[in-house]
Amino acid sequence: MLIYFIAFTISGFIIGTMVKDIEKSIPIMMSISVMWGLIYAPVWGLAALGELSLGFYIFTMSNKK
Repeated sequence: MLIYFIAFTISGFIIGTMVKDIEKSIPIMMSISVMWGLIYAPVWGLAALGELSLGFYIFTMSNKK
């Protein structure tokens, strides 16, 4: 479980570095979460969305000036 937490948090950070616009990054994170929820279970899709959002939040806070 910790591996998935780290992987999705890093993925959210990478999405933040590659896609600077928040309007474009939210649908990317939503689609990843929906796919993950369809593969495993809906609750894991919600967890993945939270972890991706955490990584994106860390990116945005680290780049604020």
